[in-house]
Amino acid sequence: MFQPFEKFRQEYIDRLIKMNKTYLVSQTYTRAFDHFDDPKQSILFSDYDQIGIAQIHYSAIKNDKYASLINLTNPKHKTKIIEMLSPDSEYKIYWAMVQSIDELKKRIDLKFTSHIRKYIQKNTTWNIGSSETIRPALQVVYGELFIILKRGNPTLRVKFEEIENA
Repeated sequence: MFQPFEKFRQEYIDRLIKMNKTYLVSQTYTRAFDHFDDPKQSILFSDYDQIGIAQIHYSAIKNDKYASLINLTNPKHKTKIIEMLSPDSEYKIYWAMVQSIDELKKRIDLKFTSHIRKYIQKNTTWNIGSSETIRPALQVVYGELFIILKRGNPTLRVKFEEIENA
């Protein structure tokens, strides 16, 4: 399973506070599951600078066992995150952020172009020629990776897992 996000590290906490991105929403993260890795629970953090937007994300996932709204300026929340990041913790923490969007696009183009073509053939009326290049855009919404496909006016926003399974 393709895992695009960064592992969250303790030094990110103070950086996020300095950038005024003091709200995090946590949720279960299934893309990091590895059959050969340790059995730690993977959690994904998404960062926000406005409480209202963080609350909307939280409301969308509130039935998730690991959903929570975190305020990095709250010492109890900050301490809990530091505990979760310790090596003996039962969690692996990821951040809904990528180091390089260009590198991520290259990885997706290299590995998933045929999947994108199959998805388009199966789920749209678009006739994509074999010499035509497909240039998907990427978007993260509520911790979920989406592929944006455009062809003229029609635009599709597709969950990455649908492309992956095509």
